[in-house]
Amino acid sequence: MIMFSSSPPSKVMSPSREFQDFEFDPLLTATVMLPPAAIDWAIQVSQAEPVSDVWSDFLRALSLKGFEQWLAAGALDLAMYYDPEQAPPVGVNCRVGDFRLCLIAQGSLSDEVVRIAKSTVEVPDQFAHLYVLLEVREEMGQVTILSSLRRDRLLTLQQASPLGLNPDDTYSVPIHAFDAAPEELLLYLNCLNPEQLASPAAGTALAAVEGDPSAESPSPATSVINVGRWLQNQLGAIADQLAWTLLPPLPQLEAAMAMRSLAADIKSVLTELSPAVTLPPNARGAYTNCQAVGLPFRLYAFTWTLLETDVPEWSLLLLLGPVENSQLPPGMGLLIRDNNSVLVEQTLEPDSAATYLYGQVVGRQDEAFTVTVELPNGSTLNWPPFVFGMGEG
Repeated sequence: MIMFSSSPPSKVMSPSREFQDFEFDPLLTATVMLPPAAIDWAIQVSQAEPVSDVWSDFLRALSLKGFEQWLAAGALDLAMYYDPEQAPPVGVNCRVGDFRLCLIAQGSLSDEVVRIAKSTVEVPDQFAHLYVLLEVREEMGQVTILSSLRRDRLLTLQQASPLGLNPDDTYSVPIHAFDAAPEELLLYLNCLNPEQLASPAAGTALAAVEGDPSAESPSPATSVINVGRWLQNQLGAIADQLAWTLLPPLPQLEAAMAMRSLAADIKSVLTELSPAVTLPPNARGAYTNCQAVGLPFRLYAFTWTLLETDVPEWSLLLLLGPVENSQLPPGMGLLIRDNNSVLVEQTLEPDSAATYLYGQVVGRQDEAFTVTVELPNGSTLNWPPFVFGMGEG
């Protein structure tokens, strides 16, 4: 049984383009104040090794504790691992789930470059998936998570313009390369597979879409998922960064060997939604798998144009359901908003036999929708606004 929207497809009425960034709620401040116990631990481990750079060890230890505290405040159940008996090493110094992280502590951000250990880039099975830049104000007991850089983006940067190798076996990386905001880092940790960051393939695809291998990605304030590109057989830069996968045109979907399980899944859902929802042959879709708070789920998005009206419109259909061999837990929710109000709101009730949540909205081609998945623990996951256009995104 499928849970249906309680109202017909809604029109977006506002043309405003002042989009909110994608983020996890409750919103986290990127600055944390360390408790005395964390500072005492940092002092202890940084002085434990007789031959070391005590000051650098101390800053990394403070950054580790600050990052741990910030991560825990998100209430997203992301497990963090590190050795509490020693100072964090220069390279990979902690893990979050299956991701290896290199925390880079800065006492001052006056420099235009930071140094990262060569081993975190080149050593197989030991490289970092994510590099996180933090500012440490030790005199205030304060740590700020500034930004992060994905490994695949770093490799693409290195291909376009080789990084400088220093005598101490570190690479000099420009500060501006760390272009992912803290909220994006949380999204990566919840929704990406570490294997997706192991090669420059994703970064190369991004560069090809943008048409300039040295171009920087859009800033979070302007990030959008541009579904108009799907109709041109292009995924788009932001959807690519966030691990969406473009589906073949509907007539070809069942014939694609690698997509047969997805095709069966989609066909089953649409059969139960019919006749309330039908997909025209010209519709294109994409999907993404996420695992937040240990709950795996899949989000499908389909789009198509509506040209029979005086003003051209577009439609967006969202399907929220489980991945293979799992089911959605009670309390999962799906919301679709414009800039003024909630247009679609569904929640999986404890006594419901539903397997999917869905929502469909229609708007002019200069209008946008924001999609939110609600988790049973109260956290929410918001994607960048979905827009219909042929430009960036």
